[in-house]
Amino acid sequence: MTKEELIAKFIEQFGDTGEPIDCYFAPGRVNIIGEHQDYNGGHVFPAALTCGIWGAMRLRDDSKVRLYSENMEATIVVDINDDFVYDEAHDWANYPLGIIEYLKKDGYTLQGMDLFYSGNLPAGAGLSSSACILDLTGYMLWTHLGKTPIDRTKLAEMAQQVEYNFVGVKVGIMDQFAISHGKEGHGVLLDCTAMEFEHVPLNWGDYHLIIMNTNKKRGLVDSKFNERKGECDAALAEIQKHHPLSGLSLGTLEDLDLIEDDVLRRRARHAITENLRVMAFMDALREGNTAKIAEIITASHESLRYDYEVSGLELDTMVEIARKQPGCLASRMTGAGFGGCAIALVASDKVEAFKEAVPKLYEEAIGTVPTLYDAEIGDGVYNL
Repeated sequence: MTKEELIAKFIEQFGDTGEPIDCYFAPGRVNIIGEHQDYNGGHVFPAALTCGIWGAMRLRDDSKVRLYSENMEATIVVDINDDFVYDEAHDWANYPLGIIEYLKKDGYTLQGMDLFYSGNLPAGAGLSSSACILDLTGYMLWTHLGKTPIDRTKLAEMAQQVEYNFVGVKVGIMDQFAISHGKEGHGVLLDCTAMEFEHVPLNWGDYHLIIMNTNKKRGLVDSKFNERKGECDAALAEIQKHHPLSGLSLGTLEDLDLIEDDVLRRRARHAITENLRVMAFMDALREGNTAKIAEIITASHESLRYDYEVSGLELDTMVEIARKQPGCLASRMTGAGFGGCAIALVASDKVEAFKEAVPKLYEEAIGTVPTLYDAEIGDGVYNL
C-alpha cells in the first residue's frame, strides 16, 4: 500500500481536518529457527517480512482516541484520560490501548488521536500480528513524542511488556525484536539473555522460503502457551536446586538428569537442544551448507512435536506433506504452534509445483484449505 492510498483510506474513515496525517509500516515476522527460546534465555533467528500492518495517525485537539481496523471493520472510541485495562470487548484494540497506557504510566502526556490500521498479515497464523501492531503503535507514538531516533531495542522491550503484563500472554522478546530490527535479506540472530544481536545473510542458495498457513485459528491467550512457559520455569527451578542457571536454554544435556518429572525433562530437552541447533544453523548458513541446514530444520520440528508438544495434527500433516514434495529441502512448524504456520525451503524451479500440490494434499487430509506465501524478507518498522 502506498502512502497516498493509506492517507485516502484514513480520510475516508475519519474525515479531513487539514491536520497532518503520518504514515508507517510494521512487518510481520517469521522465525526461521529457535522456537520457544526467547523466554528461556536462548538464541533465536527470526526475520522481518514484507507483509505486515500499515498505520496512520493524526493528533486531535481534544481527549478522544478513535481506533479503526480496516481488517476487523471495527472502531473503538475511548478517552485518553481513562485508565485502560485489558477488555475482551476491545479485542484487537487491546494492543494499541496497552501501548497508550504504558506510555501514560511512564510519565508521558498524551492528547487525543485518530489511529488507523490496515494489514495483509493473517491474525492468529503465527506471523506475529499482535507484536506487529504493538511495535507499530509504539513507533507511531514515540515519533510524535519526539523520541527520535527511535531506540529500536527499547521499542521491542516496551511492546513485549505490554503483551506480557497488559494482555496477559507470557511472551518473550523475539517477535517484537525482529519487527523492530529486521533487515532486508537477513535474519536477526538474537541472544535473548544478553540482548545482543547480529544481522546474518540468508545464505541458503537457490531455495525460496515458503510460509504455509494451516488456517487453524488460535489465540495465544487461549492456547497452552502460558502452560509451556510455566513448565519451563518449573524445569529450570529443578536444575537451580543443584547449580545456578539463568535460563533453561543455557543448560546442558547433563542437566536433564537433574529433572525427575518426564514431562518437564522433555520440555527442558527441547529448550536446550533448540538453542544448540540455532548456533549450528548459523555455522551452516555461513558455510552455505544446505544439507546441514535441512538436517537442523528437520530436527527442530521433531523436537517441537515430541518434546515440546506444540505442533498438533494440522502442522504435523502440513510438514509431512511438504517434505515429500520434489525440491523441498526441509520443513518445520514456525511460531508458538497450536496451529498457525509452517515453513519450507523449496528449490526455485519447484516452487510453483509445490504451491499447487501442497494445498490440494492438505485439504484432502484435513478438510481445510491452507494458504501459501512466498516469504520476502524486509526491513523493520519504518515511516512511509
